[in-house]
Amino acid sequence: MKNKSIYSNFKWVAWLLIGMGVLFLVPAIVMQFVPIGPDNFNLTLNGVRQPYTEANAALFRRIFLYAFSAPTLILFIIGGVILFYHIRKTKKENDLREMGTYLIAGNLEVGYSSIRVNYRHQIFLTCSYVDEKGNNYLFKSRPLRYDPRAFLNGQVKVYYQPDNISNYFVDVEGSMDPVYE
Repeated sequence: MKNKSIYSNFKWVAWLLIGMGVLFLVPAIVMQFVPIGPDNFNLTLNGVRQPYTEANAALFRRIFLYAFSAPTLILFIIGGVILFYHIRKTKKENDLREMGTYLIAGNLEVGYSSIRVNYRHQIFLTCSYVDEKGNNYLFKSRPLRYDPRAFLNGQVKVYYQPDNISNYFVDVEGSMDPVYE
């Protein structure tokens, strides 16, 4: 059986958008190398058919390239931003784990986010911690695929940056035994 992650992962959306961008880019590049002659040239500007000339053929190629490159660029940018955000978040979580500073939080509650996947709201786990001074801290996890409370024994590890406790990561997956689906 495969050990599946409890966290919702949206990295696939980035790769989907980048793949769609590649699909738009391929015809734009291929069209730059297709031979255009008087027999297969058909360019109409403002309802007037243009005669075949080298300048008009170059204009046709540029129009085709720009028309397909604009959506490509937009899809690449959106997919790249999503991918960059995911990589940065994963690096931050790994850095916090490597620092080794963590606390054990309790009072686990499940909340619902505004993100909907397959007509179901994504859930997240909230937990709290009270330090020696009596300060109460509330932590929230990443979006989760299912309710993990049955596997957590009422507590979860929260990794944090020692000088800035607002920079934290709730390690739900690391706090529970492996769950196989």
